[in-house]
Amino acid sequence: MSRPELKTIRLLRCAIVLTALAACLSIADFTRISAQPGAQQIRLGERLFRDVRFSTPKGDLPASCNTCHLFDEDPQGIRAYTDFFNRSWMSFRFEDPRRLILRNAPTLMDVGRMPRLHYDGEFASLEDLVKGTFAGRPMGWLPGEQPQAFALIQSVILNDRGDESGAGSYRELFRKAYNLEVEKLTRDQIVNAVARAVADFMRSLNSSMNSPYDQFVRLNNLDTAPAGGESSQTFAARMLAGIAALENKGALRFPKNFTAQALAGLKIFYRTDGNASSGNCVACHAPPFFTDFSYHNIGMAQAEYDRVHGEGTFAALKIPDAASAVRPSQQFREYPNRQKPAEADLGYWNFIDLKTSPLRRPGESDDQLLDRMIGTFKTPTLRHLDATYPYMHNGDYVPLDGALNEIRRLSELARAGQVRSADDELKKISLSETDIAPLTTFLKTLNEELRRRY
Repeated sequence: MSRPELKTIRLLRCAIVLTALAACLSIADFTRISAQPGAQQIRLGERLFRDVRFSTPKGDLPASCNTCHLFDEDPQGIRAYTDFFNRSWMSFRFEDPRRLILRNAPTLMDVGRMPRLHYDGEFASLEDLVKGTFAGRPMGWLPGEQPQAFALIQSVILNDRGDESGAGSYRELFRKAYNLEVEKLTRDQIVNAVARAVADFMRSLNSSMNSPYDQFVRLNNLDTAPAGGESSQTFAARMLAGIAALENKGALRFPKNFTAQALAGLKIFYRTDGNASSGNCVACHAPPFFTDFSYHNIGMAQAEYDRVHGEGTFAALKIPDAASAVRPSQQFREYPNRQKPAEADLGYWNFIDLKTSPLRRPGESDDQLLDRMIGTFKTPTLRHLDATYPYMHNGDYVPLDGALNEIRRLSELARAGQVRSADDELKKISLSETDIAPLTTFLKTLNEELRRRY
């Protein structure tokens, strides 16, 4: 047999093996090996993101992802994939008579970079988040109704005939975007494909990193982020030293929309020494995304609970230890209710993995770690603040200086030992009333023009 013939046989064998492997791949495997999303995947994902037909027919409020995560099309103002409510609305169900979702809808900008999703870290991937949402309370579904929700997704995908813009059916769009013939897939494979498409759309929602702050940093040849392995505090000290050196030489340059007051606010933001005008903000809100993607208790859960039940009641709330706690706990994933004082929102306390969490300190017991997680929530990004109010996980604060003044108040309580399980970084914040205006001005330099990426 000639060499060309042997080569042909080998290629045919490889093709047969690859075909068989592809036939065995689940949609989850497919999501890991496929290329980065392009325009077709993003458009398909956005259409699914906006489709209200996936919400339960048993509720009174047809919903889509876009219901809570609006873009700039809202007549009330520009939005960065969030809404204007402190807590978004959801379908009323007689079995669960509530109207408000648990927490404020966060921006989806840069969400593809987050290692865990939701303020309490419930989901480990965007795909898991999409499936949890499409079969969850935001779409009107109740616990135990996931099979019905997934069956509806399958039905919508297979029976879709296109939309008013002239776009093809979901069958056509999945074939073009992912080379998938959805009519040959099982129900769960279709759900996984939908989750992938919506996740790919969300992965495209990235900041342009061209805010006035970004321009200031580039114009002055300053570092945009901590170096590998460098702490936020070390980076901040280096940043301030670099700015001071430029000021001493009269060489500091200011781009448009970055003022002297913004610079004063930047210095407050980056100071971490605990002395006067030390915001210690960078400890949790490090650039370039102005979040550490971690979880901290800055007293917001306590402040909300005490407003409903009285000063000091959160400190006295009975919370089980690691051995007796059943997590996640519906009791501790509720916003405060005057009629139900045993309920509270403890955030990441519900989902931290006590065995594998990198947040565990040397020598720390399960009980000590879990106690530190009381009232912890994921650090939100500080980019796009003009388009993401109201602020905090409960949406209780607007305008921005109101949120900063509340943090200032809570830091004072933390230093006095009056915030239950307060984060150590909260105690290092040392702000005066006069610091709020320049700090607010600086934070507004993190806004940028919002536009579609395709």
